Amino acid sequence: MITKLAYFVIIIICEVRSLARGTYDDTQQKILHSGLKMFLEKGFERTNLRELCAEAGITTGSFYRHFESKEDIFSFFVQAAVDEIKKDFADAEPVCREAVETGDIRRLWMIMDADRLLDYIYRNFDALKLLLKCSDGTKYSDFLNDVVCMETDISLRSLRLAKERGLIATELPSETEMHMICHAYISSVFEAVLHDLSRKDMENYIHTIVKFFTAGAYQVLGL
Repeated sequence: MITKLAYFVIIIICEVRSLARGTYDDTQQKILHSGLKMFLEKGFERTNLRELCAEAGITTGSFYRHFESKEDIFSFFVQAAVDEIKKDFADAEPVCREAVETGDIRRLWMIMDADRLLDYIYRNFDALKLLLKCSDGTKYSDFLNDVVCMETDISLRSLRLAKERGLIATELPSETEMHMICHAYISSVFEAVLHDLSRKDMENYIHTIVKFFTAGAYQVLGL
């Protein structure tokens, strides 16, 4: 049977732990708020850890109880967006293969449609801004090129399979040509982030871009 004294001790311990947890969470939110603000203003390389801590109103000792490094905070903001787009390309691979195997080659240009791209961009807007404009000095500095390489790889594999199946009669672009085409496409899509376009403005823009590149692809491939 718990005595009244023991009961009050338990209550006090729970309250102390709750306060500690609240303080820990509050400090972490201050670090994240300060980190995002400074990364967006200065970029990763020019963001000083001591200045970040001063902005958050904490000591560097407190910082290291929450994060291992400055890059650890950066990863906190961007890793989910990186993982998501990698998963999208991985998921698109079998869909592209099925489109070719069923002879429905034009479906290749509908797999990553405009609305899906818009959802991805505006769900991850701040993360993409960090990746595209502020990531020099991090392991994410080649993000744009990495996305272009994934797009190039899946596009070439799909088109080569289509040519083997007799669905394309013309010569395929070389790997270098395809890389340049994909770079132009991906870069134009990410202009929304680089120029802080609202979703409403981007809805008109992205449909035009998708139509433009789709028409160009049909022309080059004789479809």
